[in-house]
Amino acid sequence: MPTDTGRPNMKRTILRWRRTWNQSSSGRWWATTGLLGVVALHLLGLLPFQDTLRTQSFDLYQTMMPRPRESAPAVIVDVDEESLARFGQWPWPRSLLAQLLEKVWEHEPASVAVDIVMPERDRLSACDLSRHLPDIEPALAGHLCGLPGNDALLARALERGPTVLGVAGLDGPASAAPRAAPMRVVGDDPYDLMRRFDGAMTNVAELDAAAAGHAILSTDLHHGVVRRVPMVANVGGTVMPSLPLELLRLATGSPSFTVKAASGRIEGVAVADVFVPTQPDGSIWVNYGRHDNARFVSAAAVLDGRVEPEALHRKLVLVGVSGLGLVDLQSTSLGERIPGVEVHAQVIESIFDGNTLLRPFWAPWLEGGLMLAGGLAIAWGFPLMRARTLLPIMLAAAGLLWSGGLVAFAYGHLLLDAASPTSILFVMFSFMLADTLVREELRRRGLEQDLRVQREQAARARGEMEAARRIQVGILPDLRSQLSHEPRLDVAACMEPAKQVGGDLYDCFMLDEHRVLFSVGDVCGKGVPSSLFMVISKTLCKSLALREGGAATDAGALMTLTNREIARDNPEMLFVTAFIGVLDLRTGELAYCNAGHDPPLVFAPGEPLRALEARTSPALCFVDDFDYPTFRRQFAAGEFLCLYTDGVTEAFDRSGQVFGQERLDDVLRAVSAQARAQDVVDVVRDRVRGFEAGGEPSDDLTVLVLRWRGAEATRD
Repeated sequence: MPTDTGRPNMKRTILRWRRTWNQSSSGRWWATTGLLGVVALHLLGLLPFQDTLRTQSFDLYQTMMPRPRESAPAVIVDVDEESLARFGQWPWPRSLLAQLLEKVWEHEPASVAVDIVMPERDRLSACDLSRHLPDIEPALAGHLCGLPGNDALLARALERGPTVLGVAGLDGPASAAPRAAPMRVVGDDPYDLMRRFDGAMTNVAELDAAAAGHAILSTDLHHGVVRRVPMVANVGGTVMPSLPLELLRLATGSPSFTVKAASGRIEGVAVADVFVPTQPDGSIWVNYGRHDNARFVSAAAVLDGRVEPEALHRKLVLVGVSGLGLVDLQSTSLGERIPGVEVHAQVIESIFDGNTLLRPFWAPWLEGGLMLAGGLAIAWGFPLMRARTLLPIMLAAAGLLWSGGLVAFAYGHLLLDAASPTSILFVMFSFMLADTLVREELRRRGLEQDLRVQREQAARARGEMEAARRIQVGILPDLRSQLSHEPRLDVAACMEPAKQVGGDLYDCFMLDEHRVLFSVGDVCGKGVPSSLFMVISKTLCKSLALREGGAATDAGALMTLTNREIARDNPEMLFVTAFIGVLDLRTGELAYCNAGHDPPLVFAPGEPLRALEARTSPALCFVDDFDYPTFRRQFAAGEFLCLYTDGVTEAFDRSGQVFGQERLDDVLRAVSAQARAQDVVDVVRDRVRGFEAGGEPSDDLTVLVLRWRGAEATRD
């Protein structure tokens, strides 16, 4: 019949989980409470250091997968080092800028944006210069003042096509924003949702009037890095499009741009059929590609006519400055520093290629849910798992979070924060690990205290057991001193308990001047109960023998009396195997009785070994009123009698083999004629302990050897 061997293990596992669950309950609740607070702060956008973590993770996405340059609709006409070397230092006269724009328009671009703010009139115009020449002839001065000013020349160039002039948004007192393209609103009112500037730094009125469109040039700096660009902004009450959006509007000929808003957030902006999803404030995250010199055309090459006609044809052209020392370079998410005009060019490229980045409005809720789920899994699952199991699971979960963020970035152009949930996972893991370590430390200290108490108790118990051992050994007769005066008898014995105290017993004493009584017994079991029962049995037997006096020569009668007395008070139902013998030292006659004990062995050097014959009788306390018979044997001078307990024959070695009767017989057969009783006891004990090879004894070991030397023996 099949059995479910896994059920006990499962039961133990469940019990361990339940015990661990109960022990770490407070830590889980503290962790859960803290987790709920962290998630709430995350949803409110108040979590410390989260913004830095998030932007760093978004930068990591872009560094790993920078946007490739595909359609390349934007071209930057750059006043670079070559242009400055060719046409002079900056600022150029606006007449030279006018020539540059005239050259650009010859290539028929789709629209042109000037990424230069010109808030003051050009003092390099001919009339202005003549006022600073004191010796100039009036006629020449009048002629110069009759010439068109540089601003007029530039305004005329701006009027040749759809041109955008930029303004810089300012916080604080500033001039009002210029006119802007009409805005069409879809959905809710977006005015209070978008980025606000108090005013703007604008261009000279003559230039503003000549430009077909105006756009906001400002970008948002976050820790010194341009990561977001507003697509629309409220500048002093006027909604202005960004430079890329206005360029697209003019290129498509659209009369207006569209802003779509709903549910308290701006969803996106549109020009013609191009829709750009945005953040709730109308900005976008810039999807950066690597800096590419192919985006740039030198202004010197344009002025000199060295540009291929298709380089600017139907392109969105941005005129900007990148000469060394003329412009502040902007840091990007890729760790590069590029001219500000290139940021706008990259925004245009991402719009054309349809890979603008978006952090969806539902991203914080998804991230908060992942934080909550992962944190709860750690808080409530940590106590049920081992750290070496939970850590790989947590690392795998962190890997899935980052993989999910990278997949969303690569295929959906979505910015999902993997750093915050991952950080929460590690914080929760660290907290639970610290909580576990603290609890384990407290538990360890408690165990150490318990161990100290147990050691003290064990030491007291060892002391008490050692005292009991000394008492037990002390009540055994010292045969060397007590019978040393008797030359007719050579007797020796040993008793070694398997534990500190044992259940074996032996005794040997003179009943009178010619008779000696000896006994060996073995109480069932080992340890304290057996030792106490041994003391009772030995004491009763000796007291009865001494009380009976001459009647004690009847070994069977003495065994019967002893059995009756011991069995009277035996609540533990213990029993004793015993052998009692009375040896008459005058004749060598032995009267004996065996109560279930191993039969003693009789041997003499050069003679065969034989067991002492006797009918088997029950052990003491088996039958309350049993009449034990007495047996007799005549000893010859020089014969040995060896009594032993089963701790001799039932000793085991490390392989589980038993010492056995045959090995004992071999030991006794090898006894020499010169051996004394003590020699026989020592060799039997040493052979048994050597056989056990240092292993723990299986039972108490007792050996008593007696030798009758004859009636006429004298002291050595």
